[in-house]
Amino acid sequence: MATLTERYDALLRWVEEEGGGLNPAVEIYHDDVTKGSFRVKDTCSVGIDDAIVTLPLSKTLSYLDAISNHPDFGLSSSNANDQKEVAHFPTEFLEKTPPHVVGRFFLMQEYLLGSKSKWWPYIRTLPQPEHMSSALPAMWPSDDIEFLRGTNAYVAVQDIKSILKKEYKTAMKLLPERYHTEYTRPLYHWAYSIFTSRSFRPSLIIPAGTVRSLPCELDDFSVLLPLYDIGNHSPLAQIAWTTDEQAQVCTLKTRQRYSASEQVFNNYGMKTNAELLLGYGFVLPEDDKLHNDYIHIKTKADPDAGDLAASHIVSLRPMTHPSSFVGRSKLLSAESLSCLPCFSHIQDSLITALYESITKGGDEMDNVSLTEIMQGEIPEPVLEKIINSLGAKLSIDLEDIDENEPEYEAVNRNQHLAIGYREQCRKVLQNALRSIMAGNG
Repeated sequence: MATLTERYDALLRWVEEEGGGLNPAVEIYHDDVTKGSFRVKDTCSVGIDDAIVTLPLSKTLSYLDAISNHPDFGLSSSNANDQKEVAHFPTEFLEKTPPHVVGRFFLMQEYLLGSKSKWWPYIRTLPQPEHMSSALPAMWPSDDIEFLRGTNAYVAVQDIKSILKKEYKTAMKLLPERYHTEYTRPLYHWAYSIFTSRSFRPSLIIPAGTVRSLPCELDDFSVLLPLYDIGNHSPLAQIAWTTDEQAQVCTLKTRQRYSASEQVFNNYGMKTNAELLLGYGFVLPEDDKLHNDYIHIKTKADPDAGDLAASHIVSLRPMTHPSSFVGRSKLLSAESLSCLPCFSHIQDSLITALYESITKGGDEMDNVSLTEIMQGEIPEPVLEKIINSLGAKLSIDLEDIDENEPEYEAVNRNQHLAIGYREQCRKVLQNALRSIMAGNG
């Protein structure tokens, strides 16, 4: 059996076959902490605007490959020349199944093909189906999931598991009997985990010419980018994505310098630890320069609320703190940083949603700005109701965590990760409640 280093070397050669590659100053590095990652070689450095990875679009894998050259779909992708005898899924399956689910089934198909698959050099570097129990929380054993009980992540895991069950059951009804033996539920869960933890939005790399011929919305599916996906995440990483439509390649560039032996990061976007845990299976540790600990609070969608988000965050530290980098990126307005102390940990969209809910049908909403709401320049009874609503909600969430303490000590990676996550959730709620209890200043 090939070693991991040999598999990575084969992956790199496969990407280089069509003009892609890795910056010669960068290597694929593997250890127990970072797993696979990009690292600057010991005698090299990387400069601003240097390309880290160049990937031919023909090497990507997605829903597009499932419909490429299909007789009932008018799409010819960059992979068409490589897939001369593709066994297409039935038309009804492709038409009635959501594109993101089709993409997962296509990955399952290529996995089952083994070395006959064009993507085998990539697939063999991925975590394999038998190793998924320590990947994403939705795939954890039930005993490990219990360590999340009381947190918002626990509720999300239950929702994900329910959705996956429905997706798989519905999709399989549209496939002939011959698919049922090999296209198993565990393999679908593996494909879900791979796409969830390693894929990227098509809008980042799909050329305009391809977009115009899509039979769905551009971001109805996601794209696997071999080699690209080795880069680990840092919300502070300065990167740029470019696509050359004529050359049919996409490139990841760094907008910062890296010295010898430093890890080179990608940036998955402004994601909180809750999102990283559910989608990638890790969290970023708290330190003085950066924290990524936020509680997510959902409010009911309200058509009258315009474009306000239905999901909001509460921060471990005030939004004004330099380390609350991700939190500030989610504010509706930078002016919200100048707010009452009791709102300092709260995303402004949540304060506004509460204000609109409390004053709905009244005259208080007329000509009141976001800044005025955040600074408490609103009727005192309304302000008091907002503060009380926040305090009640956060107190309930804190009680949920306290009342659902694990019954036994953590004994594996998943459980230790869950314990650390729930402790940070507790700190977020405690800190936010302290600021709220301080009153409106």
